[in-house]
Amino acid sequence: VQEEIVIYPEDLDTDFTTTPFTLESVKAEVGPGFDNIITLKGINYGADGGGNWMGIDYVSLDPIPEPVFPLAIGKDDDGWPVGDGGGANTSFVQETGTNELPGNPASPEVAQQADDDYYFAGIYTKPLVEDEWVGEYDPVGIVPRNEEAAERAFAGVDNDLRYHFNLPTTLELTDEITISFDPYNLHENGDDPRYGIEIYFNDVMVQEEIVIRPDDLGNKFTTEPFTLASVNAELGPGPDNIVSLIGVNYNWDGGGNWMGIDYVQIGDFGDGDGDGGGDGDGGGDGDGGGDGDPPAPAELPWSVGLNDDGWPAGDGGGPNTTFVQEAGSNELPGNPANGEGAREGDDDYYWAGDYSTVIAGNGDYTPVGKVMANEESAERAFAGTDNDLRYHFNLPDTLKSTDKLTVSYDALNLHTGDPADPRYGIEVYFNNVEVQSEIVIREAELGQTFTTEPFTLADVNAEVGSGYDNIITLKGVNYNAEGGGNWMGIDYVELNVAGGGGDAPSLSVVNNGDGTVTVTFDGKLQSAPTVNGPWQDVDGASPLTIPADQAQQYGRAVIE
Repeated sequence: VQEEIVIYPEDLDTDFTTTPFTLESVKAEVGPGFDNIITLKGINYGADGGGNWMGIDYVSLDPIPEPVFPLAIGKDDDGWPVGDGGGANTSFVQETGTNELPGNPASPEVAQQADDDYYFAGIYTKPLVEDEWVGEYDPVGIVPRNEEAAERAFAGVDNDLRYHFNLPTTLELTDEITISFDPYNLHENGDDPRYGIEIYFNDVMVQEEIVIRPDDLGNKFTTEPFTLASVNAELGPGPDNIVSLIGVNYNWDGGGNWMGIDYVQIGDFGDGDGDGGGDGDGGGDGDGGGDGDPPAPAELPWSVGLNDDGWPAGDGGGPNTTFVQEAGSNELPGNPANGEGAREGDDDYYWAGDYSTVIAGNGDYTPVGKVMANEESAERAFAGTDNDLRYHFNLPDTLKSTDKLTVSYDALNLHTGDPADPRYGIEVYFNNVEVQSEIVIREAELGQTFTTEPFTLADVNAEVGSGYDNIITLKGVNYNAEGGGNWMGIDYVELNVAGGGGDAPSLSVVNNGDGTVTVTFDGKLQSAPTVNGPWQDVDGASPLTIPADQAQQYGRAVIE
């Protein structure tokens, strides 16, 4: 899939990518069982003065990325946290200076080592603009993943911020879109601190100069809608579409010498206030127009965090959510685009979805609208008076009102030491309907999975499909005043389908704290090495204790 490339010292630390190939062309087989092999074959030139070895930094196998839309570079979080994965999780780094097109699509996440050009994953083989200094340029070719770093500001004579992307073929050239940005900070050293900004799409101006002053910081600015045809946009992989933010420096006239950018959005996330749109993951699943259709509801079961007895830093939300130090209580609806730093989260965690309709039992508040990607962070604990942990989600429209659900969770740790009787209470609500009365957790219960009794969607006024803001609430009960300790941490929270109409068997798993787990089930217990099987019967009646040396397995209960 790649003929010989000869590497010299100046080629070290350079990414090399093969040209695209199909799975069929390399006789690949999919699914478990097949031993697919990628081989890197070295050619030693030691006998010819070439040296006797060469080290490898990494190897990755990547699908050719499909263009996605709308796009976000950074989040509406009024900060520059270190990110991961590019797109909305881009790391903003100190500016470097000006550069010509096409720039480097793999800039490091280091101050003064990025450049003016940020790249989304894509294929860039056709230039649609010309560099004003050198004329035509050679596009970069394949970019297998979103660039991790982008320049954070305009400064001095460095006033070009360019964003490169492919557009999906599901769009039409008659579709209208907008571009939005949020100025984050400003050099306020002059008599009249200010900075100008213009916006271009493929060198076509879509926003005349706006002058930003201190009072404008933190505000979202959005262009008037324009069609893709009006800016010479082209669809599909190959064309190098470029949105450019051009800064206008007024330092010579008392205006200050720099202005920082919080985030940029290409396309309308349809959230009204910018909060939901700031959490795109380099796109979203929009399939046409400028509105950006949100992703489909998460499939069940879903979990926020993993049953891993820890709080590792994650990426992508859901089971890979980063659990952060709690910030204090807040009212609904909360912010669906919090940072991943300590005290940057809030009580409300959001799955990607459409939140436009409040379910009556949850109170009267203004829902957040569209959330284009799972929220990256969630509060990790109950603490003091901060005792609400809320999880927002849409339910798949394949569910029926008679289908049964359960909520499971695991208490990770507890304030011990000084308290005389360390403990914390916890109640569980679904759309403000209690589905588990208070359980008091002490040290002996840490690490155990607690699961509610099954309840139907109708029992909890659940609504299926996009738009409805279903909420699971874990409510803590603090016993610090009675010697109980002042906090308790949560390892993960999970929503499961327990069975439809009472016909399907139930299954529950309890961690015994000694390396074993006890499985209680109806019918026959089966296990498999992967979620897709093959499934085999497990000998033994319910309840069944699984020993500590058992390999990781997936389990299900079936009616005999």
